[in-house]
Amino acid sequence: MSKYLISCGGTGGHLAPGIAIGEALASKGHDVSFIISEKAIDSRLSAKYKNFKFIKTPGLPFSPSPIKFLKFLISQFRAVKCCKKIFMENNADVAIAFGGFNSMGLAIAAWLAKKPLVLHEANRKPGKAVRLFGFIATRVYLPHGVRIEQNKSGVVRQAGYPIRSEIFKKDEAKSKELFGFGKEANIVLVCGGSQGAAALNRWAKDNFEHLAHEGIDIFCIAGPSQSQIENRTCKDKNGIERHLRSIAFCDNMAEAMSAAKIVVARAGAGSIAEFARCRTIPILVPFPFSADNHQLENARYVEKNGAGICVLQENISSLSTEVLALFGNPKLCEKMRRNLEKLDELNGISKFVSDLEELALK
Repeated sequence: MSKYLISCGGTGGHLAPGIAIGEALASKGHDVSFIISEKAIDSRLSAKYKNFKFIKTPGLPFSPSPIKFLKFLISQFRAVKCCKKIFMENNADVAIAFGGFNSMGLAIAAWLAKKPLVLHEANRKPGKAVRLFGFIATRVYLPHGVRIEQNKSGVVRQAGYPIRSEIFKKDEAKSKELFGFGKEANIVLVCGGSQGAAALNRWAKDNFEHLAHEGIDIFCIAGPSQSQIENRTCKDKNGIERHLRSIAFCDNMAEAMSAAKIVVARAGAGSIAEFARCRTIPILVPFPFSADNHQLENARYVEKNGAGICVLQENISSLSTEVLALFGNPKLCEKMRRNLEKLDELNGISKFVSDLEELALK
């Protein structure tokens, strides 16, 4: 049995793949502990996995503001000290970091302990943590077709996005019923990631009546920081009731994606991978202020592969047209689902896990 420390906190997009790898390693008898941030989103998501050990460490995200940058440095110094202690107490064999500000402490602690450091980048434009620590890493896993500068051969490997075992296509009718929709509902899922997206929530609220008239229902996961959208009902042109339902959080994302034919969402790598697994056609609206504009790269890749549509936030007024066009073209939707299946095939984790096991024995 080997011991692994996995740093994956800060956002749902970092935590979810870490848990997926942890599940796979634990299923093979290994000891796994997770290092997460002190953010509320980490506490909420990790609470579902009571069989794992989660350790909170200090840390703040990078900011160019002089005062916030100083706070960032102080918090990261504390994080390194904390992770060094965790490393010693757990006698870990391998450190795995999934990017974000929470990765720095564990990466430096692993380097100081002369233990293998594995970095995983989910987005098609590598983030600061991977670019910074790629030169001291034993392995850097990148999406297929993505490259970074690297001065050591054999370090960079290709890997998809690890997906939690609970995420798979569920029964559509039962999934609709879970959220209060009838079997005949034509659902568009609207979700902006773990923090929600004000622009997408506003679009759902403003365009419900128009879409309802055309026979479409909306299920909106608004996010904790967004004001709750009032549930509403309208009749379509055939006199059938259509519904707008909204919740702040969703602990049953596989069912939410399985209930919907189409999803309007931000373009985080984790969300895209889960849409592909559940075969839910995405219309992606990249967050225009994402680091290095990585969400735009993600969305364009999906569109290029015929597995979804990219709509810039400045063109959000065209979203309704895109939704109606997809609902009106079953053949195109079926083709997109086949292309989503091809993308999903890239997300297998068996080779990733086998490599982690080999590293622990070196």
